[in-house]
Amino acid sequence: MKHNFLQKAMLVSLSVMLIGISAGLGTGKQASANSDNEADTKRTLKVLYWNEDDFNQTYGNLFSQKYPNTDIEVVAPAGMEAIKDYNGAIQKYSPDLVMLPPYHYKQLSTDKKLVDLEPLIKRDKYDTTTIYPGLLDELKKQGGGQLYGLSPKADSYALLYNADLFKKYNVKVPSDGMTWKEILNLAQKFPIKGDKNSRIWGLSSFGSSNLVMDIARTEGLTYMNPNTLKASANTAAWKNAYHLASEATKSGVLDERISLSGKSYLESSSFIMGRSAMIVAPISQLQSLEAAKSGVKNYKPFKLGIAAGPAASKNQESTGNVSINEIFAIPAGAAHVDAAWDFIKYFNGDDYAAEYYKPKSSNNSIGAPLSRMMKEYSGYKLDAFYKLRPNLDSAITSYALMEKSPNFELKFRSILLKELTQVVNGKKSLAKATAAIQSGTQAAADKLKKAQTTKK
Repeated sequence: MKHNFLQKAMLVSLSVMLIGISAGLGTGKQASANSDNEADTKRTLKVLYWNEDDFNQTYGNLFSQKYPNTDIEVVAPAGMEAIKDYNGAIQKYSPDLVMLPPYHYKQLSTDKKLVDLEPLIKRDKYDTTTIYPGLLDELKKQGGGQLYGLSPKADSYALLYNADLFKKYNVKVPSDGMTWKEILNLAQKFPIKGDKNSRIWGLSSFGSSNLVMDIARTEGLTYMNPNTLKASANTAAWKNAYHLASEATKSGVLDERISLSGKSYLESSSFIMGRSAMIVAPISQLQSLEAAKSGVKNYKPFKLGIAAGPAASKNQESTGNVSINEIFAIPAGAAHVDAAWDFIKYFNGDDYAAEYYKPKSSNNSIGAPLSRMMKEYSGYKLDAFYKLRPNLDSAITSYALMEKSPNFELKFRSILLKELTQVVNGKKSLAKATAAIQSGTQAAADKLKKAQTTKK
């Protein structure tokens, strides 16, 4: 049962990861008209997006309320597969606005296919001082030094901790910028005895293999070179991730988020129920904590602490544990640059941010912190979610691998689960498991290369 649960958790975690992976970069013409004047005249905004209904529900309807004189035309090629080639789609449909994953953002920026936003920001005196500064820096880095897009949502993580448990067991509370090794060392300071349905845990996690992927994402590790298809799952950094995760599992500090029979998600969560000292989670965990106050009978709230992290061990001011779903950008040949810029300004602005975080708002979908920094949500301070600089390099590489074959990541995770389970159960040494992970990953790549060669 435990093995099946971990497999299920692995797939859920993968689906979450893959959402934020992709990129493309570029440069283009600059707008000269004044958008404030044009906003009062009838105009059209052509948008390239994968689904018209989804666009309107997420963005279009809100924008039309703000700019009723702007008609929105959504160009939605048949199915998501059709937008793998954004450059080709832009040439075919001539949109004014595109929403790009990081991979395509980087590509289009490199090819000088996008409009530089900084002249528009300067022209309109658009306030960027409260936009997640680390994200702005990273978007410029991926854009070759220039800003070609803005992303309204950055799905970043933080280390949430139960301050009451830290006080009870006389453990020093977490600080900003802690690495996974430091976090797992803290987890070891809590008791490990007792029934799994009622005991205290040091850290909530989905088990060894998923913890490895969490560590890898934070550290910016990739298991294969997408250009050469050479496996790289046996480097010192990967070995350290395997060691940390397997030792944490063997020590009994991970609750592995085991669902309790007959209990709701909230009641099954050791962290939400005050029985786990720490959890690495997105801002949606705060929403779950709020829901427990009214949704769980006799719920006992606890004092929550939030620290920025986990951080990359090589640079404790950065993390790869941030995903960006969509970067708003303007193609270089856009006919209505100012309409597109108004759209980008609105969804990256203070008004939208205030509405997004408004309690009980019909538009309140707290899946990720906004790039426009908010001070708090339902009384919880959010600054920790914005302190570390995101590094999108490994996410971009992962997307490139997914473009080669959607099965690569699933295959790697399957191998990882199998080998680490044997390590945790004492049936295989870490060295032998590492070798098996490396050889299995390379075998999957070789199989793909052979299939591609046969096709040709």
